Amino acid sequence: MAWQCRLFHYSCMTHLGVRPVFIVHDLDHDWHPYFIDIVGAGGIVRRALTYRRMINGTDYSPRNTAGSLLQASQIGYPRNDFIVLCDADMIFLRHIVFPQACAAEGCSNLDYSDKRVRAAATKFGINPQLLTKRKKSIECAVPHVVPVSNAQRIAETWLGAIDSFQSGVWQASMYAFGFAVLKLKLKLSLTRFVALNDEPHEKVGRAKIIHYAYGDKTWNKRDYWYARNSSRVWKPSVKAPPGTVLGEILSQILAADAFYSNASRYHSK
Repeated sequence: MAWQCRLFHYSCMTHLGVRPVFIVHDLDHDWHPYFIDIVGAGGIVRRALTYRRMINGTDYSPRNTAGSLLQASQIGYPRNDFIVLCDADMIFLRHIVFPQACAAEGCSNLDYSDKRVRAAATKFGINPQLLTKRKKSIECAVPHVVPVSNAQRIAETWLGAIDSFQSGVWQASMYAFGFAVLKLKLKLSLTRFVALNDEPHEKVGRAKIIHYAYGDKTWNKRDYWYARNSSRVWKPSVKAPPGTVLGEILSQILAADAFYSNASRYHSK
C-alpha cells in the first residue's frame, strides 16, 4: 500500500493543493522508502496502533478505516472543520468543494437486505423497520466527510458497528458506517464525485476522483501488492487513451515518479 500512498500524496498536492495526512497502522521503525519520499515532499505520516482485530478475534483490515477516523479526531483540528477520509487507492482529477456537512460517496453495490447484514444491525440495536426505510440513504463509500465535532463519536460508534458482524462479510466496514449514521441519528448527504476503474476505458467525464479498487488483465493494482513488485508500478508497460479512467491512472503514475524526483519544489509553504 505504500506506493498507493505515494501516488495519493502527489495527486492530492497537485490537483487539490492540499497536503494529506497518512495514518499508517502498525508501522514499524523501518519505514518503507515511499513513506520517506512522502515526508521528503512535505507530507505528513502518522503512526498508529492497528484496529484490525475485531472483538470476536477476526483479523479484518478495513476496520483500520474507522480507526483512522478515531486517530484523526484526536489531532486537534478546529471543531468547525471537517475531516475527509479516503482510501489510499484514490487519485484526484480536479478541484473539489466538499459538503460542509456529514457526507459520503453514493454506492450502489451494498445490499442491506442481506441476512448477515440485517443480523448485524439487529445485534447493534438498529430497528429493522428503520433500516428498511433508510437503507437507500446510507448506501455509501469513501470519501467520507465528517465534522470534527462529531468525528470521535462517529469513529467509536463505527468501530462498535463493525464488531456486530460475523466474519466473512468483506464490506462490513461500509455497512457499519451506515449503522453508525442511523445509531447517532445523523443526516447524511450522498456525493457523486467518484469514477471506478471497473470499466477502465470509459471517459472520466465529470468525475473528480478515481477509485481504482478494481482491475483487469491490462492493469491491476494487485499486481504490485508485494514490496518486491511495487517498484514496477512506476514504469507502466501498457497505455490507454487520454481522458479515460485507465489513461488518467497511468498518466498520474508517470507524473508522480517525476514529482518525487523534484520533491523540494512541492513543499507546502
